[in-house]
Amino acid sequence: MALYLGLDFGGTKLAAGFADESGRLLSFARCPTDPSAGPIGALAAMRALAENMGQAAPQAVGISFGGPVDSSRQRCLLSHHGPGWEDFPLVERVAEIWHRPVVMDNDANAAALGEFCFGAGRDQRNLLYVTVSTGIGGGVILDGEIYRGSHGLSGEIGHTIVAADGPLCACGKRGCLEAFASGPAISRTYAREARLASDKVTAENVFANAASGDQIARQVLDRAIQALGIALANASNLLDPDIIVIGGGVSGAGDALFRPLSQIMHSLSAPAPADTVAIVPAELGDAVGVLGAVALVSSTGR
Repeated sequence: MALYLGLDFGGTKLAAGFADESGRLLSFARCPTDPSAGPIGALAAMRALAENMGQAAPQAVGISFGGPVDSSRQRCLLSHHGPGWEDFPLVERVAEIWHRPVVMDNDANAAALGEFCFGAGRDQRNLLYVTVSTGIGGGVILDGEIYRGSHGLSGEIGHTIVAADGPLCACGKRGCLEAFASGPAISRTYAREARLASDKVTAENVFANAASGDQIARQVLDRAIQALGIALANASNLLDPDIIVIGGGVSGAGDALFRPLSQIMHSLSAPAPADTVAIVPAELGDAVGVLGAVALVSSTGR
């Protein structure tokens, strides 16, 4: 049995796991990220996670990194969560620890490949993965391969414009999808309209309140889901995927999200057979980064 090690360097957590080439997770561990520790501290913590699992040496190591990556040079460009990652040779440093082949990609691309190989996108050829959480990002699989674009920036669906006069996004533009439908955007909008302290509200609260009949919560969610539906319809028209997989914390809302989202997207998409493109929740959960990293180096993902 081929054994692979997946490392997920995230802004809030570090996760490591061993899996076989079918995506069967054999062991998994995680710990909080300490942004002040920088890459050297993160490497030490990740090494401890992996070594404490007591598994045999892996055949190869895959890395999912929560930030921009230069895939041609296999280097981190930067991290939005802490200093020290600028042009950092993470692949080289990991290879020095495990003495095995190492491949890295950004977290959205890795997650897309993980769901394509081992999760909700199995048996498909073209997939759009969208994560709706603290931010909104995405990864694109075309004809079985990660599509990165000319500058490694494909999949940035969170910064597509859904309303030119919309709210200001953290990126500095107005009307980005992320400014409407990310978890913080949903909770912030509800807190403002319900006149509550913003630190007392989460997107999960808003979905729960809407289900209980709270009209303000319902209106906030309707606008967020409308914005997400517009973005997905545009992406579907452009890419013509077989399937759209939604991950991230907000995807846990279940039918309260997926039923209206599917209706909106299909009503706005270009003419095609009804419900041609399925919108489904991601399947890999907290292990998506680790299994996406495994997919980068296993024969299944190549």
